[in-house]
Amino acid sequence: MIRVLLLLLPFAATYAQEGCPVSKDLVVRALELVSAQPSKDDLANGILLLKQAAQACDENGDAWYYRTVFERRLGQGNPDYSLGKARERNSPALRDSEDPFRLATPTRGVKASAAPISTSAPAVRRDPRDPAVAHKWALVVGVSKFHDTRLNLRYTRKDAEDIAALFKDPATGRFAPDHVRLIADEDATTVNVRAGLNWLARMAGEGDLAVIYIATHGTAREHDVAGANYVVTYDTDVASLDGLYSTAIPMVEISNDIRTRLRALKVALFLDTCHSAGAIAQTVTLPSSISPQMLDRIREGTGRAIIAASQVDESSYEQARYGHGLFTYYLLQALQQQKDAPLDRLYAWVKDQVAQDAERNHWKQHPVFSASDTESAIVIGAAPLNPTAFFKLPRR
Repeated sequence: MIRVLLLLLPFAATYAQEGCPVSKDLVVRALELVSAQPSKDDLANGILLLKQAAQACDENGDAWYYRTVFERRLGQGNPDYSLGKARERNSPALRDSEDPFRLATPTRGVKASAAPISTSAPAVRRDPRDPAVAHKWALVVGVSKFHDTRLNLRYTRKDAEDIAALFKDPATGRFAPDHVRLIADEDATTVNVRAGLNWLARMAGEGDLAVIYIATHGTAREHDVAGANYVVTYDTDVASLDGLYSTAIPMVEISNDIRTRLRALKVALFLDTCHSAGAIAQTVTLPSSISPQMLDRIREGTGRAIIAASQVDESSYEQARYGHGLFTYYLLQALQQQKDAPLDRLYAWVKDQVAQDAERNHWKQHPVFSASDTESAIVIGAAPLNPTAFFKLPRR
């Protein structure tokens, strides 16, 4: 433990001098260490980062609140003191009773650390090997044009629009039209994307399928011991680390929504986080695929599957002759031609096609698949059991 803590100290000490924006990033880094069964080392390292976050910005109520959560989990420290500080500073995480260690759909054989989120809808119990679902919901995000025009991409909006259209196609995707929310370009602000994630968490019930598709830039920082990733929205400020930490969406936030808020027993996440040629600023390198650590955390629970467009050290390319990103082009083909195939079979075909096409262009791109279990059959094109029931669903 001591060796790991000492490794973190130089980063934390530097950030302690930077103020509230970087304090938020320290909270993100602490949350990157969360898992359903965390080690004592991860809990101790998280507490250290959260202490530094509170020192950097005493007003950051979430730093105090998550410090309480980590201290209680580890059984050390003074969680009541930290909780009092969180109350005084009106912590949003405290207000929402966030618990990043709780799984909405616990892993088989692993007891949840707290009760699942309550709902007035009756629970639906089905064999996880059965691809049938009551309803299907999708949040689709694509950003080609950014407030900072240096970030502009060519086809990510079209990627998202075509994915959303395929989902709504009654012969292919079989999603009810108002069960698909598309957020693109200037509408894809940080606030609106977060609102979309909240909508999905509210609407998708236990017996449903929930799908998230995101096509935009992703970010990574060299020497990031926690492997933190951010998703760039329309209004993200990447000119400095302060702007990035304040305006991008931490990948851990999306992870926590999937792990702790989405009650659906079948969830699929598609990430086409595109790559550009170089750095926007010396401190921010754009972009990066999702880190292996984050893949491990997102898939915690039951019925979670993630497909990322490339490995963490590769680029995710756009292809002019297709008018799409390479990954999404073949994903669309797979969903059209094999609508009743389970997700792992779709992935195998997409991976081979993307890798071969990339190699012909002297590129390297290999999509990545990760799943929580092998029993949960996720079929994107499966017909919902009650396709008209959405007219009667209570708006919670």
